Amino acid sequence: MKKLVLSLVLMLMVVGAYGQNYNAARESWYKNELFLEPTRFFEGTFALGYQRNFYNSAFSLMPSVTLMGESIFRNEDNFFSELEGFGLEGIYKVFFARMPRKVQVYAGPYVSYRFLKEKNRLPDYIDPQDLPNITNSDLYTRYNTVMAGVLFGVHFMWGRFTMDLNVGGGLRYPTITGFRTRYPSVVSVPTGFGEFGYKGVVPKANLSLGVAF
Repeated sequence: MKKLVLSLVLMLMVVGAYGQNYNAARESWYKNELFLEPTRFFEGTFALGYQRNFYNSAFSLMPSVTLMGESIFRNEDNFFSELEGFGLEGIYKVFFARMPRKVQVYAGPYVSYRFLKEKNRLPDYIDPQDLPNITNSDLYTRYNTVMAGVLFGVHFMWGRFTMDLNVGGGLRYPTITGFRTRYPSVVSVPTGFGEFGYKGVVPKANLSLGVAF
């Protein structure tokens, strides 16, 4: 009887110790993250995202707001004045190994939408009388852009600090309305590579920093 009681006590101690170690391992892995992309500050955009981590995958959603005047970081033409808008990007990440891991490699699709309203102005060399029935409300160009593609990346988690690097590419399709399309005789739509009106295949890369909880 004493041996049976002793065996039960030892078994309970082993199970308790295993449970403590298992809980400690789980507590060291946080399934929620808040992150931002610091490089987007240079284009007048604040992007704050949320990511939910699972054992084999993760899903991130990042809304953004853009407010930008004339900037030394862009090559705008004489018609550009101000820019404002918003965006939303979603990424589904498939992990190459089961979580938790401090360094995780992943791949997955992304989809994003961005709306930008560009305030335009008339340069001094253009007479408003040459443009029929133009008013101040006409001096806006609107860009609705949809993008989709695939990303490959690495996700780091050091305690509560996280960092994510990814590269890839996909398709970019803008729909443009307003001033730049209404008066093609005096102004053009910026369709060069990297400009708002560009349509086609584009590369993509992101760097994000965040905290886990």
